[in-house]
This record gives sequence, C-alpha cells and structure tokens, in this order.
Amino acid sequence: MSTRNQAERLEPKPYEVTIITLYVPLGKFQKGGGGNFYTNDKYRGWMQTFGWLSNKLVAFLTDDDTYNYFKQIRSHLPPERTVLIRVNRSELSSFKDYDRVNQIYSKSDYPKHHPNTVNANYSITMNAKYEVLQMAMDLGHVNTAYIAWLDIGCLRNMLEEKIRPKNNIFTLEVPLDFEDGKVAFTEVGGRDGLKNLSPWEYIQQNQVWVAGSYFIAKKTVMLKFIRSYQKAVQVLLKDNMASTDQQVIGSMYSPQMIKDQEVEIKTYRCSNGQYGLYSSDIQYFCLAYVCKEAAELRRANKTLQLA
Repeated sequence: MSTRNQAERLEPKPYEVTIITLYVPLGKFQKGGGGNFYTNDKYRGWMQTFGWLSNKLVAFLTDDDTYNYFKQIRSHLPPERTVLIRVNRSELSSFKDYDRVNQIYSKSDYPKHHPNTVNANYSITMNAKYEVLQMAMDLGHVNTAYIAWLDIGCLRNMLEEKIRPKNNIFTLEVPLDFEDGKVAFTEVGGRDGLKNLSPWEYIQQNQVWVAGSYFIAKKTVMLKFIRSYQKAVQVLLKDNMASTDQQVIGSMYSPQMIKDQEVEIKTYRCSNGQYGLYSSDIQYFCLAYVCKEAAELRRANKTLQLA
C-alpha cells in the first residue's frame, strides 16, 4: 500500500465515529414484567452484529471467553479497527456503589421494576458505560471527532434476514442533521409529557425519555455529559435513589436538576415500521439505524459523484 493510501485509511473522516461498548456477564435475570429473561447466551448471540461493524471499536470485556469471541468476530477487519480491553469489575469505580445500591433495592417499599430497581449489578453496569466511555478517551483510543456508545443488543434485529446488512458489513456515521454542541439519543417518551416529572417519579414509574442503547456526541461534548451524569448518580444515591441510566438521564433534565446540565440533548424519533423495525425496537434503537443510513447515503452520494 502506498504512503498516501495508508494515510487516507488511517486518517479519520470528519463524520467517522468510534464505537465504545462494555460487556459484564450478569447471568440470568428478569427483563420487564412476565416471563422474559435475559441470559449470557442471549447476549452472545447478539454480539455477532459487532463482527459486521466496520467502525473502530473499543470494547471493554470482563471475561476471557467474551474477549476471545470478540477477537474472533473482528479478525477479518484491519487490526487498527479493534481495541479489546480486558477489565475487572473491581477496576471500575461504578461497582464501588454496589453495596449502597443493593441496600436501596432491598427496601420493601422501594419500587420493583425488573431489573432496573431490583438487580443492583444491572444498574451499576449501566453506570459503568459512562466510565468506560471516558476511559477510552483517556487511554487515547479515540482519534475521531465523534464517539458513540453501543449496547451489545442494540442491533439485534440485524440478525433477521430482511434487516441483515448487505455483505454482512455496515458502518455507523454522524447523522446528516447532527448538532455538534449536543449529545444525541433516541427519544422513547415524548418530552412534553415527561418534562415536569421529578427524579423520584422517573424512578417510581420507571419512565423513559431517551434510550441508553446508543448515543453519540463530539468527544468534548461527551466528556461534559459524562461528568454531569456521574454527578447526578451520586446526587440521587445521596437521596436514596437509584435505577438505570435511562432514569438517571430523565432525572438530570427534570425541573430539580436541569439547571446543573452543561449539555443539551438532541432527540431522534422514528416511525413504526421505519428501517423494518416495529414497536419497542424502533422506539429504543432508532438512532443507531439513522447513523447506519447516514453512512449509506454518504456512500451513495460519493458513488454518484464519481459516476
């Protein structure tokens, strides 16, 4: 490869995004009401989609089995596209809050929403997402202007034949209408109906304004958002409140806490059936598919220009 081609490959494009993820095996746990359970095997099945992702990926993994699996599914990509970091729970400061969160959840009068306000390890893992986002930047692994968080199960629908990416490869890029000063999320619940809720109401009612499955920002903006998020977690814990990141973010932008926020949220909402997704899937995973489409549109436009 020529020096020029090498430079073109290694130099990130302005709209390129580095993807960060974390996997902590939690065993079998109840998800929502009824008999819906998540298992390590279910997550392993969803991980396959990370082998199709062409973005640079920084994955924090707490067990050797998952580490080796990610190594295998990413092996066809250029080596610089994958950074796998073996990390122990004890190294993540979020897990130092386990006893406090577990104590809150053990109270008989505390709301019981599975697993959000029942399984302390699940809630703490959600908080650890923001910690590893910062770690990835601090360790110098993010050389793009933009950074995004991607849950292990966010793109699970791609396992369906009709949604599966062409040639088993896809890219996530900055949305075409992105606002650089904001952090972008998928909107789950309409803001008008939620903007007056207190932090306790978000937790008690298990309300969700934005989805924590995928979010994106410029690095400088994400750092500010992480700082505010971690501060909010501690404020809530001090007031004997805890849940997942989705309720924490709702709380951050409640009347009681919004004055402390440095970063505005830009929301994306998709219609039922868009991208072949329906019901809760399109409600929670919309933005990731918007970013996938943005990459496809840029590629198509470039092809047209070259034709």
